[in-house]
Amino acid sequence: MASNKREPLHLSNANWYEDRISVAADPAMLTAVTSERYADRHFGNAWSWTPDAGAAVYGRSDSVPRGPSDRGGPILRVPFRRIPIIELNSLEEALAFGANNASHDPRVTGMWRGQPQHYPLPRDPLDKLRLYGESDVNEPSLLPSAGRRSIYFPDVAEAWCGLLDLYIEERLAAFALTETQTRLRELRREAENFASGYNYRAWALATAQHYGLPSVGLDLTSDIQVALYFALNRIVMDPNTGVISVHRVSAAEDPIIYGLGVFEYDLLEDEKLAPAWLTCARPRAQKAFFFGSAWGDSVNAAADRVYIAARLKNHSAWQCPITTEQAFPSTGDDTFLAFLLRAKERFREPMMADLLRQIYFRAP
Repeated sequence: MASNKREPLHLSNANWYEDRISVAADPAMLTAVTSERYADRHFGNAWSWTPDAGAAVYGRSDSVPRGPSDRGGPILRVPFRRIPIIELNSLEEALAFGANNASHDPRVTGMWRGQPQHYPLPRDPLDKLRLYGESDVNEPSLLPSAGRRSIYFPDVAEAWCGLLDLYIEERLAAFALTETQTRLRELRREAENFASGYNYRAWALATAQHYGLPSVGLDLTSDIQVALYFALNRIVMDPNTGVISVHRVSAAEDPIIYGLGVFEYDLLEDEKLAPAWLTCARPRAQKAFFFGSAWGDSVNAAADRVYIAARLKNHSAWQCPITTEQAFPSTGDDTFLAFLLRAKERFREPMMADLLRQIYFRAP
């Protein structure tokens, strides 16, 4: 459709759910728009019109206000904000940096995510011009596994919850050998109340993510040592067996750690969801939290919570602060993992076999 002139939309917009425009947009470009609706399906923002190329509705990088750690160096971009990139040159410097990840807002929790490399969000250059006013802007991609693999988690949720029900029954059967009848009745009543409540569904979702199933969220950690482990090591899963191999990243690679400020209600912690006898060893070892980040058209919403990115320099000389044995407890220390591996041998139906094939673990 042909462009038409109208009053600048950033002056008349009163909708909190759409037509959001940065104060660092280009006002001159906001008067020429088309009437066709436009949506950013990575971050879940929408407009009742289509911005012209160069409008920079998320703000031009050189005009977006800088935060306290932003000294004008390299940056990443997310809607309406700059994310400064810093360099950490030693393990000691990284650990000191991690000690300062505290939020002054009690509703926001500081979290970490380590990766062997940074992945930029794939986006059409024209869309970058509309959103940021420049075609070479670098957006972090923190897409959850279901989003990366185009899997709809509810399609596997029923089978997964069926497995969890069997696991609960197995745990209760084990208690029958050691507990009194009174205590066993208490445990069964606790299990029934748990299975019929909201926390059961949240636990199912988080546990799926922790053990390798595709989900709509990400694993984050409260411990920078765990984040450093995942940044300094590349983990490869054998698709036939589920066994992982761990390879230290090469000197030529560029590992990164993201610091995120996450609203408390967006985080699911295993130990706060399930009864103590159902909590799992892996999330406890990794101090892992499930961040439910990707709903609807906000598949990259996790990136919107990143406030700083740290590149690890001279990292080949660093000693990894934790070992693979510490990060991935073996079946002897992980009751739930042992159950899943037995289930792989027990259930051979195609759907269940495909589901369990995605469970990854360290070889004994």
